[in-house]
Amino acid sequence: MPLGPQNFYNRLEHHHPACKDWIVVNWNLGNMCNFTCSYCPSVLNDGSYGWNDFEVVRKFIDAVIDRYAPRKVYFEFTGGEVTLWRDFIRAAEYIKERGHDIGFISNGSRTIRWWEKNKDKFDHVCLSFHPEEGKADHYIEVVKIMSEQCRTHANVMMHYDPKIWPTCVKVAKQLIKIPNISLALQPLIIDFGETLYQYTPEQTELIDHQWSKFGKKIKHTKEWKIYRGSMDMWDDVNDLKQNSSAHRFINDKTNNWEGWLCWSGLEQIVVDFDGSVMIGWCRVGGALGNMKQPERIRWPVKPTMCTKSMCHCNFDIMSKKLLPKNRYIVEEDEEVDTSIQ
Repeated sequence: MPLGPQNFYNRLEHHHPACKDWIVVNWNLGNMCNFTCSYCPSVLNDGSYGWNDFEVVRKFIDAVIDRYAPRKVYFEFTGGEVTLWRDFIRAAEYIKERGHDIGFISNGSRTIRWWEKNKDKFDHVCLSFHPEEGKADHYIEVVKIMSEQCRTHANVMMHYDPKIWPTCVKVAKQLIKIPNISLALQPLIIDFGETLYQYTPEQTELIDHQWSKFGKKIKHTKEWKIYRGSMDMWDDVNDLKQNSSAHRFINDKTNNWEGWLCWSGLEQIVVDFDGSVMIGWCRVGGALGNMKQPERIRWPVKPTMCTKSMCHCNFDIMSKKLLPKNRYIVEEDEEVDTSIQ
């Protein structure tokens, strides 16, 4: 069985030590969206999964906080377009009242007035520019507003269509003028599976070298909290390490950790539209339970052996991983000390 790119490293660790202090919950609140991008599967925008009642959401928030105490929890909401949920701000305020952090992924389409009114309620936001539906000037303005208040990440969905591609590049060039943000030029994956859309060599070159062409030009004058970031690849035999990012693993097609131990479930959990709770979007191990019945969830207590040939989700990639060999082997019936994870 292939074990991934173990020929030059055997351990994947968070580059930023602070990332180890956080439990991250990536939560699909519902699949209602005001965009219908051609590259987005209908399950992410057709409204077939309605929003949950606030009390149901509140009880699961409490269950997660209590389960992982005293560690801090960062709740990251996604969808659909989560800002459309009528109780979204109420949920954000409740999480802050409990002393934990909140972020979300959005297409940035709500009015400027909405963003100005609610900007101080969040610790992090990921704003994605979708060139088929989004308005570039509005999107840029929203990024500016949020970047002054909290950690802000900008995703530009890089459309392969030669008629749309220039708009994506133009937006990226405008974004690097905004200080204190992070930026990713995100290649599109067919049906969110394992295959990229067909890009030209010139397009691929720009995506592959986006850091030197765009990312490193952004000025940073503030330090924000960090929940997830780049990963360090460790070669413990030679005591060497090399840093990489989720999009780099995907672009280089080195996102294969089949047979490795993964700390998804110990460092993070995900919640799908139907309420299913899992260790990651890879769905390895199946559902642990449902957020509507938190008392019946089987919370993970040890790392999970990866059974996937490819890890194609940025969120799943950003978990500790270990190639089992010699002293790293974990037997099926052996409990793992997670106190240092």
